[in-house]
Amino acid sequence: MPKYECEVKDAKGDIIKTTLEAPNLQELANRLSDKGYYLVKAKEAKSSSGFGFGGSVSKKEMMIFTVQLSTLVGAAIPLVECIGILADQTQNAFFKNILNAIGRDLQSGQSLSVSIRKYPKVFDKIYCNMCEAGEAGGMLDEVLQRLASFAESDAEIRGKIKGALMMPVIQLVLAVLGVIFLLVKIFPNFSTMFKKMKVDLPKITEVMIMMSDALIYNYVAVGAGFLAFCVVVFLAFKTELGKRGLAIFTLKAPIIGPLTQKIAVGRFSRTFCSLLSSGVPILQALQITSSVMGNPLMEEMISNMAIGVQQGNTLASTLVKVTIFPPMVKKMIEVGENTGNLDVMLTKAADFYDREVKEALEGLTAALTPILTVVMGIVIGTIALSVFMPLFKMTASVK
Repeated sequence: MPKYECEVKDAKGDIIKTTLEAPNLQELANRLSDKGYYLVKAKEAKSSSGFGFGGSVSKKEMMIFTVQLSTLVGAAIPLVECIGILADQTQNAFFKNILNAIGRDLQSGQSLSVSIRKYPKVFDKIYCNMCEAGEAGGMLDEVLQRLASFAESDAEIRGKIKGALMMPVIQLVLAVLGVIFLLVKIFPNFSTMFKKMKVDLPKITEVMIMMSDALIYNYVAVGAGFLAFCVVVFLAFKTELGKRGLAIFTLKAPIIGPLTQKIAVGRFSRTFCSLLSSGVPILQALQITSSVMGNPLMEEMISNMAIGVQQGNTLASTLVKVTIFPPMVKKMIEVGENTGNLDVMLTKAADFYDREVKEALEGLTAALTPILTVVMGIVIGTIALSVFMPLFKMTASVK
């Protein structure tokens, strides 16, 4: 029986952290509710599976595996044979070992959902719970099709984001390298001349000379300082305060804020819809969706929604204080609840925001290129100004 690391709220409103055993999240929430507690957050405790080290499975490999498994199961091929076929086909030795182990579990009578839960680094909570619901409802083939569609949509959005950011990142790297080249190879010739002439230099020129000398003569210290800065920033963002600060920044920043909100709303809608359509209970679906958002603010908001639903409120009423969700989405969820078509309305919302994200990414790419061009123009212009100002001053003194 899986163990869950939980955050539980008692009748006084105090948060208690504990570890509990339950067959699944829904049963865990029900047991706590019967005792007068509310489940705020829960994640499956890490367990040793024998495959924790030495390999990984990429999202692309998982998408291909799910599409192929969905096709084979849909063709009425026994599940054990499907897993065996896919294990023989995969080139990833780590994934092959896991699939062979799952095949042995299936042959011994275990269900697919129980077997894949042993490998949380490969099969996430969405995957496991949708398979469990599909097996319970006798519609595993349909659930696998939804998982395949979900993986393809997620991969498409990730690909769009990477494609949109690739060119600006390349431009930024080339620009930084260009500035370093100017300061290391070109500027020293002028700084040597200025030092020999012993003239009073403008502050901007003195700063450039200091930067140039640091890159030439103290490059080890500069490199170590830059590396230390990166490590400090990385560790800071690993703390709870750092994660929350980064989440607030990404949601509120002028350019990336609206894009981040659209991505978050689209991901929530598609994940929640996939779970509901597969037969996962609404409370459990909210808790799972919260755990995979990757944004502390979104996780907190969705956890509060789950508490509200657990208390007997409608999903739409729990969205009143959630500022990230636009009014349109709130209205669509309300209409979906009232008409019994919540999964349909969530699908429409997910499709709409996927299109919005694609358009926003195209706009972001178009906006970043001129912004980077202007910034680099200012930087190079500053370097040029630091060279010409002393020359102008010397020319004026000669006259």
